[in-house]
Amino acid sequence: MGQLVTVENQEIPIEDDTTAAELKEQAELDENAVLTYRGEDGFESLNDDDVVAEHVDEGEQLNPQPLAEDNVFGDL
Repeated sequence: MGQLVTVENQEIPIEDDTTAAELKEQAELDENAVLTYRGEDGFESLNDDDVVAEHVDEGEQLNPQPLAEDNVFGDL
């Protein structure tokens, strides 16, 4: 069926089997970015091979975080 998620203020339709890597490509994000979202226990991140719909609900806001060699989420 599919659902909508929001990435950087863009509503993006995804299929039930869309991976985080595919979503980053659809949103035109850097391939090295990590998608994060607010889960029940705080902030969670998606690996590139994670199926987005298995982790987030319809309308969920996902935020890209840059990766850096010496800092998990880049410079803050």
